[in-house]
Amino acid sequence: MQWMALGNLGFLLIVPAIVALYLLKRNTEDLEVPSTLLWQRTLQSWEAVRPWEKLKRNLLLLLQLLAAVLLVLALVRPAVPTAGAIADHTVLVIDTSGSMLTREGEHSRFEQAVDAARGIVERLSGGQAITLIEAGLEPRVLVAKSTDRQALLQALQSLAPRPGTSDQQAALSLAAAITATEPGSGVMWFGDGGTARAAEQESALAVSGPYRFVQAGRAKENAAIGAFVTQPGQGGTEGLLRIDNYGSQPVRGRATIYGPEQQVLDVSEFAVEAGASRTVTFERLPAAPVYRAVIEPEKDGLAEDNERWSVPFAAGKGRAVLVSPQGNRFLHQALQSVGRLEVETRSELPDGTERADVWVFDGVVPDRLPEGNILVIAPDRKTDWLPYTGAAAVQHRPETLRPDDPLVKHVDWQDVHVARTSVVSEMPGMRPLVKAGDTNLVLAGSLAGRKGVIVNFDLHDSDFPLRPAFPIFMQNVASWLSSAQNVPIGPAVPGETLAIPLTPGAEKRTLTYPDGREQAVEAQGTTWLFRVPEQTGLYRLTEEVAGTAQVRYFAVHMDEAESDIAPRSLTVGRSGAGEGEAKPQDGQAAGSRELTGWLAALALLVVFAEWRVYQRGY
Repeated sequence: MQWMALGNLGFLLIVPAIVALYLLKRNTEDLEVPSTLLWQRTLQSWEAVRPWEKLKRNLLLLLQLLAAVLLVLALVRPAVPTAGAIADHTVLVIDTSGSMLTREGEHSRFEQAVDAARGIVERLSGGQAITLIEAGLEPRVLVAKSTDRQALLQALQSLAPRPGTSDQQAALSLAAAITATEPGSGVMWFGDGGTARAAEQESALAVSGPYRFVQAGRAKENAAIGAFVTQPGQGGTEGLLRIDNYGSQPVRGRATIYGPEQQVLDVSEFAVEAGASRTVTFERLPAAPVYRAVIEPEKDGLAEDNERWSVPFAAGKGRAVLVSPQGNRFLHQALQSVGRLEVETRSELPDGTERADVWVFDGVVPDRLPEGNILVIAPDRKTDWLPYTGAAAVQHRPETLRPDDPLVKHVDWQDVHVARTSVVSEMPGMRPLVKAGDTNLVLAGSLAGRKGVIVNFDLHDSDFPLRPAFPIFMQNVASWLSSAQNVPIGPAVPGETLAIPLTPGAEKRTLTYPDGREQAVEAQGTTWLFRVPEQTGLYRLTEEVAGTAQVRYFAVHMDEAESDIAPRSLTVGRSGAGEGEAKPQDGQAAGSRELTGWLAALALLVVFAEWRVYQRGY
């Protein structure tokens, strides 16, 4: 038995008050009587001189006491445990993360959670309301404080598990905010406790009001592909496959490598100890643009992490064009030493239609930005895209503003001396990396969708090319500007933002999803920020350049942390009254049913009986 409002027990004082009224004697008045025949009645009334009389058995008293006790019991709101909602307004949170795809017997954990939540909705009593929240990458309210069973059941039916993770802290924070503003609310969480990240977040989780965690699943045995990489070798493509065992028992199985046409390329047996990882290598795989690895473990709970795609590392070189009317031996040698760029030198500016992976402008500024990433050294004039304001002498030593930025990492500017520099006003999307006093020497960022680096000073007006820092800086700049064109895209996990490099000058771009759906890519510049959907598999980016289609692939896999399927109890702190501790219920949601209405009705019936007794004079 639960008591929802024990503070109302003070109303029990009405019971001794009723008894006291029956103990008190009635006051009498002195009267003259005309006959001695009435003397006997007068003698009996003399006993009224005493204020108290002995309590006699009285049916009216018993009925009034019973009615009072029933009314007080109704005020303290007694409730009995039952399989149902835990409050007048219950917030149901359903976990839809990747680990909920784990199958145990005939059903998945997600199906178990939805069935338990469906039972709560079907057992709603009069006046009870439900708010339904999906705990996915971002929490989503499906139904808000509704008593409509049909609408709630349809919302539950629309839910589906996703391969991505769930932001448990955000979902519980949303539920806590709802309960804090809605008195008489509670939270019920349906899931398997999430991943190891949940344990790190638990200290920050707190709700007010009742809270129950309904555990979905028991199994913890699972093997998964942790990594799959391929690269060209001397005798063919070499592959490396890492298999992780998250269970408590050793696991054995078979790993198979497939080509793009689903043909079997290689097969290997594996055995992994409990809680360990094993690396399987594949040598001399036939050349292919993509490879797919599939494992078949003997004991496995989650099938979605048994497959991975790999795009081989491309060792090609990018094209760099150095535009330097006066010539710059330092700059040319530095670019040649990078290794990943084929450098072409010219003295005239491009016409705007030519494309290259990297454009380097030394002492000149084009009117219009060409297709490709940009490195500008010593700009000499103002254009629509460059707010040049003049030149100035440098009175201070250069100072690095962002030491951890990849462009200036390991570059020592302390011994560099600069005599003069161009001055450029603040540019949206460009961040200063090196300053001398109040003057920016090096800026980097985005220029009209292109990656851009601006070195404001002429190399000949400094001793920078003579310092060890110069080749390191040029290596960093060349890697940052050209790496997007020479390495595969991705891989990625659902929900993250992926920076996809684009081929300069492409007339048309199309992204093909794993399910065959196509999307036109409307993007300018050399980088496209793509929000990865919750669909795993192989994606294909097709770009048409000068009438020729160029195809690149990237893979989206389930988050590695979701492979740890061991159930956990998601406990929370307390921010108000109510139960603040998770209580796993093995799929059965324990709630409570108040008896207030029944007690009030029974008290009314007793009052009616007391009135009838009084009328009959008992």
